[in-house]
Amino acid sequence: MGDRLKVALIGCGSWGSNHARVYFELDDLCELTAVCDIDKIRAERIARKYGCKAYTDYKELISECRPEAVSICTPSSTHFEIAYDIVRKGIDTLVEKPMCTSVGDALKLVSEAERMGVVLMPGHIECFNPGVRRIKSMIDEGRLGDILMITAKRVSYWPERVGDVGIVMDTVIHDVYVFRYLLSENPYEVYALAGRLMHRFEDYVGVILRYGESIIGFIEANWMTPRKVRNLTITGSNAIVSLDYLTQEIVYENRDSIVTPIARWDEPLKIELRHFIEASLGKCKLEVTGYDGLEALKICEAILESSRMRKPIRFEG
Repeated sequence: MGDRLKVALIGCGSWGSNHARVYFELDDLCELTAVCDIDKIRAERIARKYGCKAYTDYKELISECRPEAVSICTPSSTHFEIAYDIVRKGIDTLVEKPMCTSVGDALKLVSEAERMGVVLMPGHIECFNPGVRRIKSMIDEGRLGDILMITAKRVSYWPERVGDVGIVMDTVIHDVYVFRYLLSENPYEVYALAGRLMHRFEDYVGVILRYGESIIGFIEANWMTPRKVRNLTITGSNAIVSLDYLTQEIVYENRDSIVTPIARWDEPLKIELRHFIEASLGKCKLEVTGYDGLEALKICEAILESSRMRKPIRFEG
């Protein structure tokens, strides 16, 4: 492995095309050698744009191009099969969230990655949002005091790219992981109510999560709101901090003042993919591991079970 990583992209849809762009822009660290999509026209369009090869069969891509790292941006229901196949070939893999659509598959994938000694990174992009990272620093520095409540609102109109999972696995999983990242712990209980109005799977949900002795988490998500909203609020005993995920603007409020720190906007995907490449090159320790993705899936499965059973679900241990 040299100083520049040979990377490939599987899945050239709306989000996959962003992966291709960022890899192309990170030319100091990597070379985008090939892209793959079952839609030949789409794959060829992305390949022409970034000067690489186009494929419709990812197995052919792997065999001919021999990439050292791969991004998987295919529909969620295909993640396990493709990722497992690639990990078994000893190739470092970033697989978009949800890493798999079941905890059982995620366990198999994580175990195989560990056996093969490869980097397996789930695409939990919000942990690379500079605003989230600034809030994490505030919490760790004690600027909020004892954390009491953490609330997320993630609403928008249905993204048509999503058709094989509901809003919990596609959308709520972001905030599930952010809560875990900020609090450095898993919830011990979840309670959720979900419904389906216009789609095959659940398209709106409200979730309550309980952490430790006194922390309460709330998540509101739906695919019916005309305007996209991505907000996070953490209430502590000394202060409250809120974040707009989209603008990365933070508002910090205590008894004496309200402060909006000035900070430069940075693209979370670029930060995330740079980290993946550097971890693959051995330049840093992986911050978001396959085990982290597995834990997020466990919580999301509990949310879905709670909504079906209409009762709280407690985690063992």
